[in-house]
Amino acid sequence: MDMGSALSTAWRRGRWVVGLLLAGGSVLLLGRCDFADSAERQPLVVEAFLQTGASLPTITLRQTRSLSATDSLPAGAARGAELELRVHDRRVAYREAAHQPGRYVPQTVASVPAQASWRLQARWRAETATAQGTTPPPIHLGEVCVDVPPAPVEAIRVDSLRRDSLDIPAEQTYIYPVDVSLRWPAPPASSGGDTAHWVRPRLNPDTTESDSRVVGFFLEPVDVRREDRFRRVDEGHTWAGVYAMPVEDSTAAVPRHRLTVTLTRGDTAFAAFARSRDDPERREPVSNVRGGLGIATAVALDRLQVDVTAAGERCRAPEQGAEEQGAEE
Repeated sequence: MDMGSALSTAWRRGRWVVGLLLAGGSVLLLGRCDFADSAERQPLVVEAFLQTGASLPTITLRQTRSLSATDSLPAGAARGAELELRVHDRRVAYREAAHQPGRYVPQTVASVPAQASWRLQARWRAETATAQGTTPPPIHLGEVCVDVPPAPVEAIRVDSLRRDSLDIPAEQTYIYPVDVSLRWPAPPASSGGDTAHWVRPRLNPDTTESDSRVVGFFLEPVDVRREDRFRRVDEGHTWAGVYAMPVEDSTAAVPRHRLTVTLTRGDTAFAAFARSRDDPERREPVSNVRGGLGIATAVALDRLQVDVTAAGERCRAPEQGAEEQGAEE
């Protein structure tokens, strides 16, 4: 039985045990403590995300800083770096943006092609940081179905940080566990480079209640795995996820909210970063930057927004979402 089936069975039994994360969430730290007091070396921290079909990205360069640093540069900006991006057989020079220290913009207006090799090189002081990869093929959401149960279910909220204690604080509450299923076509066959594409489906309701009161890892609002590990349907893949909407009591209606469904395709570097960025046992996400820290990777992305207003199942294709959004504008 997979996670989605197990969770569906639990809902029908009408009782959940969920955990409350009291650690305040995870923070992406763009620097290492073991470099913090070193005056000899200040590694570059790179943040670069190329997106297939989109314009060439702005790239951020930072420096690790001493704990005793007193300069006022924002977030340890690495100023005056030499930055170059090569996409396929084209070189693109970057320059630092005016009034935005540490942010570098391309000197050429162009879009990022699909399945093209790329290489990034940044030089700053005595440091040289590089990263490389291949842009993924585009990804397109197919039908997205949202299924809201007719009534909330009882849940017990516990303090997950005291799970080893015999006296675990618990609180009864109610939630609407919302089922979401989505489909997308499989990528075209490719050769060379990193052909093991990874995909991250993500459910993001526009309310903090779903994150602050019920811990996501007891549900399944996001997933990261190799694309060929998702279930095949016809000529594509499918995934089912779950998020929760807390309510005050057993008679409350589901809160009206907007759900953003995001589907991202990337390489192994993207997958390692996505999996490790929320890991509470790590000081920083996994880096693929040689000679520095941070993340430089290429992704393909598609997004669809769905207004959830009542119980029941509702399916929407991207074309419907675009038409309704245009009508609203």
